[in-house]
Amino acid sequence: MSTTTPFVSNHCALPASPEERRSCAYERRVRGKWFFLGTFIFACFLFWWLPSIVFRLVVHQSDVVEEDVLAISVLALILFVAGYLVPISLGRRHSSERMLDLGKGLAYTATIFIFVPALIISIDLLKSHAALAYGSSDAIPRPYQVVLYTHMFFGFMYLGAADPEKEGWRRVMTVVALVTLPRLIESLHGGRFFLAQAVVPAVLIAVARGWVRLSAKRMLQLSVLALFIILVPAITRGDFSGEHQEIVQWFAAGSSLRLYQDNTDLSLNGYCPPFLVSLTAKSIPYGMLDVCVVDFGTLKNMPATLDRILTINDPSTFRGTVSGTGSNYLLDLYLFGGLFAVIAGSLLFGLSCGRFVGWIGKRSLFSGIWAECLTRALMAPRSSLGYVFERIPSLILATYFVVFIVWAGRLIKNDISRQVDALEGGQ
Repeated sequence: MSTTTPFVSNHCALPASPEERRSCAYERRVRGKWFFLGTFIFACFLFWWLPSIVFRLVVHQSDVVEEDVLAISVLALILFVAGYLVPISLGRRHSSERMLDLGKGLAYTATIFIFVPALIISIDLLKSHAALAYGSSDAIPRPYQVVLYTHMFFGFMYLGAADPEKEGWRRVMTVVALVTLPRLIESLHGGRFFLAQAVVPAVLIAVARGWVRLSAKRMLQLSVLALFIILVPAITRGDFSGEHQEIVQWFAAGSSLRLYQDNTDLSLNGYCPPFLVSLTAKSIPYGMLDVCVVDFGTLKNMPATLDRILTINDPSTFRGTVSGTGSNYLLDLYLFGGLFAVIAGSLLFGLSCGRFVGWIGKRSLFSGIWAECLTRALMAPRSSLGYVFERIPSLILATYFVVFIVWAGRLIKNDISRQVDALEGGQ
């Protein structure tokens, strides 16, 4: 079953040049459009509505989530879909094949070399976290985070620029395995998102690039993979032992609509707008400036994002995620500008995700960035909207730095070759 569906922009009506015709042909066969949309709808179902269904239809107990909140969540999803389906122009690829191949080679080498320290770190984190109850351990040390995220950054840079038709599938599968293994180990007694960060971008890139055809069998396999990511970390870290009441409580804790319902009147006096803080948390050094920060657990001067504010206000909900109670992007938008912000923000959120899906279908050194944004978007129903976009500036700058290194190395190599040719010619 093919997921080929058009994203056709206005300039494709009468393409004049061969380049435009190639661009339009690509836009008409954007892959992964419906796959991501279906996955996002499933995430909303899981994080927003499944607990209400369990309480109302399965165990026949009263549901604390009110009907008007459920209606707002449905409206937000409809607006997301409307923005997502807006026809857009995907633009043209500017990177040369030579630059893509050189950048891909550097990314592959870096992924191989960083794998060993990343694996050692993940084993050390598993050992230290396994001795404590989930959520009670300290945050991952910053040097560890640098190694793990750098490893993932180069791995997805390679996948975005890979060309399996030329080089075969062995390298692609090797990179996927090397990126996934450390995060699988760490997630066994940590947040399930550590594992999702490795697996989901790889799946999205594979679908968008046409590496994976979405047959019924393939969808079943992906569903099993999704259940593995959701359930296995929860089981291994001891969220529930399988008893009926514990399972019900686990579903109830997963609904972030309760956060929206209970905090629409949250006082933000003394706080910077948490939505803006979350958008810029990785671009502005709030901790160094000592503004818009909170003390969170054992961490000091952390950016005052909404999830941290909610957890500080209600420490009993700390078990929601490894770093706190979590959040809800609808609440993030509502506290920023009321229902108008929910409406406009949902539309723009969908529009952004539509562009990201189109971009990861191109062979590019930047594809991994957009795939990670889409992965974070799937977590937005129980996270902040800023979390989806916060890393874009730093990741783009890092990618351009890699491009500069590759470009400089190529110039140096060409210069050396010319000098050698000149010496040989002089002899």
